[in-house]
Amino acid sequence: MNSSIGIALLLLFASAQSVAGVKRNNPNVLEIREQINNLNKMRLEVAKKHEIANMHEVTWDQTLESKIKKMTCDELGSTGPDYLVFDSYEVDAALETKVDYMKSAPLHPLQTKIACGTLPTECDGKSDTCLMGPKNSPLKKSEIEKGSPGTGCSGGNGASGLCMGGGVSSASTPMAIVSLAFTLIMA
Repeated sequence: MNSSIGIALLLLFASAQSVAGVKRNNPNVLEIREQINNLNKMRLEVAKKHEIANMHEVTWDQTLESKIKKMTCDELGSTGPDYLVFDSYEVDAALETKVDYMKSAPLHPLQTKIACGTLPTECDGKSDTCLMGPKNSPLKKSEIEKGSPGTGCSGGNGASGLCMGGGVSSASTPMAIVSLAFTLIMA
């Protein structure tokens, strides 16, 4: 009986957290999700075309998004400890297949997290930027594993052809909490 009540409360808490998270976030949550899905489709196309076995799926990262909101103009010109800085137009260019994947931050196979947003102050006419991590350096040929997409994944093969397990989607966090709590209650 007590464990049933505990499970019900945890599920209620998790669903409230999910709803609160959606309300707190950018009102364009669905648009962001669609752009990430499109970027992942493009990454898969590039992986197939160039036989990249270790191309990872990317997820929206709220930590990177919060870094954008605090960036100064000086920080805009340099990489961080766990991210690259690039112009938001590069995502559009990548989606339109107008770029060389070896030189494109959005198509770096080992990147797993992305966020784009508005800077707190305009810097040389620039008001938006994107961050992508965890790699903070341009792609090197030695980092590319050749083969069928999804077969060179360190965290297991991705069913979609993209490697999984790099970033943690904010949407999956409440369910992870529920799973952990459920395991603890049942033990």
